[in-house]
Amino acid sequence: MRRFLLSSVIGMLLALTFILSVSAQSSGQLTVLDRNGKMVTTVTDGNAVRLVIEVTNVRQQLTPISFYLGTETEAIGTCQIPAGEKSCTTAPIVALGWYWNERGQIAPERDIFATMLQRDIAVAAINVRPRPVVLVHGFNSDYTSWSNYLGPAGYLTRIGLPGYAVGDGQVAGVMDTGNLLKPKARTNTIVQNGAILAEYIANVKAETGAEQVDLVVHSMGGFISRWYINSLMGERDVAQLIMLGTPHGGSDCALLASGIGWYEPAAFEIRSNYMLNVFNPQVQNRRGIPFYEFAGTAIQRRILSPCSSAPNDLVVSLESASAIPTVLTEVTYLHFDENTSEELFTEHVAPLLRKSPRAFAIPDVASTEPFTVTEPAPIQFSQIFTGFVRAGAGNDHIIDIDGNVAVASFGLYDPSRTLTVTVRGANGNVITLDPDTNGLTIVDDPASLLYLGYGFENPKPGPWRVTVQTSAKTPPLGVDYAIMVQYVGGASIDAQLSSHIPAIGERVDMTATLTLGDVPISMDETTVVIHTPDGGSELIPVADLAENGGIVASYLPEEAGVYGIDVNTRSFLPDGSVVQRSAFLAFEVVDR
Repeated sequence: MRRFLLSSVIGMLLALTFILSVSAQSSGQLTVLDRNGKMVTTVTDGNAVRLVIEVTNVRQQLTPISFYLGTETEAIGTCQIPAGEKSCTTAPIVALGWYWNERGQIAPERDIFATMLQRDIAVAAINVRPRPVVLVHGFNSDYTSWSNYLGPAGYLTRIGLPGYAVGDGQVAGVMDTGNLLKPKARTNTIVQNGAILAEYIANVKAETGAEQVDLVVHSMGGFISRWYINSLMGERDVAQLIMLGTPHGGSDCALLASGIGWYEPAAFEIRSNYMLNVFNPQVQNRRGIPFYEFAGTAIQRRILSPCSSAPNDLVVSLESASAIPTVLTEVTYLHFDENTSEELFTEHVAPLLRKSPRAFAIPDVASTEPFTVTEPAPIQFSQIFTGFVRAGAGNDHIIDIDGNVAVASFGLYDPSRTLTVTVRGANGNVITLDPDTNGLTIVDDPASLLYLGYGFENPKPGPWRVTVQTSAKTPPLGVDYAIMVQYVGGASIDAQLSSHIPAIGERVDMTATLTLGDVPISMDETTVVIHTPDGGSELIPVADLAENGGIVASYLPEEAGVYGIDVNTRSFLPDGSVVQRSAFLAFEVVDR
């Protein structure tokens, strides 16, 4: 048998001679049909085909036929010729990986062999076209974030693959996850962007003749792609989902942007509370598609992490990236390098795009197992301090740090990337910030959710003063900004909603408690602000919960959409110290 001869060099030479002989003196005719029953000699990787074998003589008994792709040792399909017949047809065979051989090399010309009684009886030559790659951008971004992947010199072209980035104009379909030039404009929701992704994929398929695509996505693009796969995809048309820095447990770094009313409702959907309680419970069907996640862990120190737990890629924590089952790989990249790095593409993404038929045949258990979510530990934050400064001006903010705080990490969101900060500790002295002691980090990326970060280990309790000042580069008309602090240790706020997916007119109750250690402490000054789908916001009346010092607030939603809730509270302890904590919730009202 041919496949046994291929086990040695001599066998390979003998097999080649035998194959040539079979081609000249075949005892059968092998035909390849597309899904419409049309005979073809060219197929796109990932498309479905049927194989038809017709032998010279009528079979006297039921005869099994096996089909092999080139030198592969595993059959790609089978059929049985009934007694008294001369032919049979396979069930649909998906040509996944046919464009690549076992060494990850392009194999655009393939031979398919039909084998009967351990003997090759027919061969059909087939040309294979590559499966297209669809690139899906993340939050506050667009197709240009994939510039390194696209074009004649792009990463995809180098390995022989056609690339399409949603919004690039190659086919119709433009998502809206936030626009740097229009930050206060309403964004699309995940559901709306998922529908646009569906349109884009359909257009790519129509243009290329492909029946399946690979999805390579960054950050929030993973949510949009998961929604498409779960809720909109009909027959499977995604070969695999490759995610770069997708925060499946949410990323509260988006709180900084939403604090100044930018990029809503997308910024609310990224909140951990939304992802864990609204999105993940509804989006759990992976449809048998393998999910790959590359999680950046470049940041290991807690003082470098103003809006996510460590380790992280500055924006997405490892905990969040691993909140759902995926084939997860840790990589040492920052969030905004993950979709641009050539090294990450070459070492991690490209091998997945070059998967052979054998690699695709290995079942991905995670794609079929019941969906479970690993909920990251809640993070404790200060309120979001916001402001506006014109050129030549500055603002002061007093931020209370309570006792037993092990780390206080500060984050500044400045879309102009021109502001400076001066920090005075609880003793009133100015603290010089540096990368070694305070983890001073500056991100010079206009799409970044964080511009400047720094932190303090075992900070002195008391009021800290942060002065935000303009620089010579600050735009004359001024700039909005937001500041937030993540606390490790100290007091803890716990806020809950009665429903995260209520109907219009269904009351939503919010309860919150504040504890220091295991002891409840009173929430002396509390405000609850709700952000509505129309871009408005309003204060909600707050009532005390006598039994544990907590508070309760209620809201009756009158329109469908995504809502955000900010709970800000201060407690005055007997020793004169002040505890300040905030919780950031989100829910989605549906029109049932």
